[in-house]
Amino acid sequence: MPEIKKDTAAILTDKNIGKEFRKIKKMFAGIEDESKKELVFKIIEEVAFQKVAMQAARQEMIENGLQTETKNASQKFIKENPAVATYDRYARSYTSNMKQLIELLPPKEKKTVSRFAELREGD
Repeated sequence: MPEIKKDTAAILTDKNIGKEFRKIKKMFAGIEDESKKELVFKIIEEVAFQKVAMQAARQEMIENGLQTETKNASQKFIKENPAVATYDRYARSYTSNMKQLIELLPPKEKKTVSRFAELREGD
């Protein structure tokens, strides 16, 4: 995969968060209960932010590596890039919130018969 240089601040924007929010929101269009819909949308807002924040942290790690060199007076230390901890923290919350969203998905109605089912019925 080619490396794409992006400014991490350019990744973590309201525009990108909104795009992610709209993408996830489409999956929950079938929810009719307004109070449940409000709860789901609040979780989606968090998930959208977390995903974009993870993308920004990931880009930071790609650009600067997993470790950074820190100077303290005359001493030099190698320590973990703070983006690693940020990514990990958001990934944990993201996973937890996604599980919660998956449980709240509206039941999908099957509108078309799959090709496999058509073949089975033909026998």
